[in-house]
Amino acid sequence: MAIRVGMKTLYDRMLYNLNKLTDDMRQLETQIASGTKYEKPSDDPVALVRSLTYRKGLEEIKRYRDSIREGKAYLRTMEGAYEGLENIVMRAKQLAIQARNDTLSPQNREALAKEVDNLLKEALALANTKHGERYVFGGNQPVGYKDGEAPFKLVRQALPGGQVKEEVIYQGGEEDLYYSYAAGERILVGRNGNEAIGETELFDTLIGLKKTLAAANSADPHREIEELGVHIDRLDRVLNNLINERTALGARMDHLELKENLYLDLKDTIQENLSDTEDADLLEVATRLKARETAYQAALAATSKVMQMSLVNYLT
Repeated sequence: MAIRVGMKTLYDRMLYNLNKLTDDMRQLETQIASGTKYEKPSDDPVALVRSLTYRKGLEEIKRYRDSIREGKAYLRTMEGAYEGLENIVMRAKQLAIQARNDTLSPQNREALAKEVDNLLKEALALANTKHGERYVFGGNQPVGYKDGEAPFKLVRQALPGGQVKEEVIYQGGEEDLYYSYAAGERILVGRNGNEAIGETELFDTLIGLKKTLAAANSADPHREIEELGVHIDRLDRVLNNLINERTALGARMDHLELKENLYLDLKDTIQENLSDTEDADLLEVATRLKARETAYQAALAATSKVMQMSLVNYLT
């Protein structure tokens, strides 16, 4: 037996279909306006979870890249300080070689001694180089010094006979400073100044050279020449130690550069995955919207005809 469908049921079904098409068009228009596939979590819970995972990954990459950039800037500052110290050592060696010339007058030797004293002051300033507010050779204590204090300090002590003993002391951190640039990974950026500079005997050598030049030991010139030879040898060792430190620093910079490039590649991959997950294909959405609009117009026309029907239409 045929099942009769009442007019109310027919109207309700047509209204439901029109509302469904209207809702579909609204969602497609929203996708075109926002450029995303969904506007609320319930639209696609699985895609939302993937999207949140990708965004968390991008946040971690940003944090690690920020740390890498700061670490590279820190190392570049330190590299500049090393370069300056190497130049000082090479200049001090030139002066020591020049001083071994027996024809120099006492006044010339005094001038050389003053220049070495200036080199000592410059070396002290470079040893106390700061990156922002942090001492790069302060080790794990880059900040926290009292006014007028720094990791390296020149101390003068008066001795009997009018002599003055000079010594550069280190009062910074005894450990190196590390930066974290990935989960469970870190890299050395701030050197313990006592190992990086103090143990090279840079300051002791410059102070000894200045003392030898200032003494102008004309009574025993051979002894002075021997002392200058010792200072020249020590300056060579100091320079080699500084070059080794700078070479190791360069290797760390290269490592950070490599890591930063890897993070850039990973960032591009994650952003592409995020785009595939979230971004709507505007051409596809526009095509679907056009199809819904056509279907809606057809359904609206059919509904209009049906709603005009009544029992009167069948009476003749």
